Amino acid sequence: MHISGVAMPGGRIDVRFQPDGVEKVAADAGDYVYPADVRVGASAELLYVKASGSPVLGWKAETWLFEYDVRQRRQSGLALVDRGVLPLEWTETQ
Repeated sequence: MHISGVAMPGGRIDVRFQPDGVEKVAADAGDYVYPADVRVGASAELLYVKASGSPVLGWKAETWLFEYDVRQRRQSGLALVDRGVLPLEWTETQ
């Protein structure tokens, strides 16, 4: 499995499966809400993506949490969350 994406407006997270090479979109929050953090569950069966931003310029920022089921190859959850309840994002300084 290869996970790729970009943290910018319009960005999304894709998963490419091996050996068949099938590519699926794990998280796509829209134009101004973009991926900010990606984590894989301990069993490697679930992928979590946090996306943040303002869906319309000037509006209050939103944070969405996506859950992607790797075995089923489909999004299994989506929730609008208070970013204050989520763990800190990984940075290169940690």
